[in-house]
Amino acid sequence: MIPWFEFPALPFGLQAFGLLLTLSVIVNHLVLVRRARALELGSKGAIEALAIGTAAAAIGGAYGVGKLVGGGGTLSSAGGCLGAIVGLVGIAWALRMPVLAAADAATYAFPFGWIFARAACAFAHDHPGKLSTSLLAVQFPGGARFDLGLLEWMATPLLVAIVVLASRRASRAGVVSGVLSIAYGALRFGLDFLRAEDGRSPDPRWHGLTAAQWACLGVMIPVGIVLLAWGRAPINRRASS
Repeated sequence: MIPWFEFPALPFGLQAFGLLLTLSVIVNHLVLVRRARALELGSKGAIEALAIGTAAAAIGGAYGVGKLVGGGGTLSSAGGCLGAIVGLVGIAWALRMPVLAAADAATYAFPFGWIFARAACAFAHDHPGKLSTSLLAVQFPGGARFDLGLLEWMATPLLVAIVVLASRRASRAGVVSGVLSIAYGALRFGLDFLRAEDGRSPDPRWHGLTAAQWACLGVMIPVGIVLLAWGRAPINRRASS
């Protein structure tokens, strides 16, 4: 089993959780901007607006959905993803950017920043799972159980590999977004079956599924399938190198 661990104390009153989330936003922004420039989506200012607006929509969605569905925390990663999708589509349309190509740029950047976001969750232990004797269980106070933040952090490098390989093989816009939507949707859908149902504030469930699982089934995976089946816009070959 994995022993209980915490982030070392930081000087000047800095909080590890906030620092890692900040790094997540910065890394995501830098990778998105670089990818969008490679795809020649627009001017420098337009690309910066796309990156900043998408991040703001994701943060708003994370807080808004987190407050709406309740549960053990105040942030919802599924809400963040949904907010990012809505924000990106609206901003890309307003800036007259090709929406699918803009989505691919944002999708490509997502797992690079997500490594730091899920590291924050892992160190905070704010997504406890079911009690378990598995080698992947963490020795929580009161008993060993899965730590879903840690498990997703461990799986995120695979998502990085998926977007890199998909971007190299894609022949049209929308493929990278479609592949990652299905991959992340399937990952999150499966992991949420390990989420704790005991404790004072378990995540609410509807017909046995969490809000995130319904989002995966109703939005992420179907959108991914549609993008892979119906996409037609050609990709800029300069960006695939």
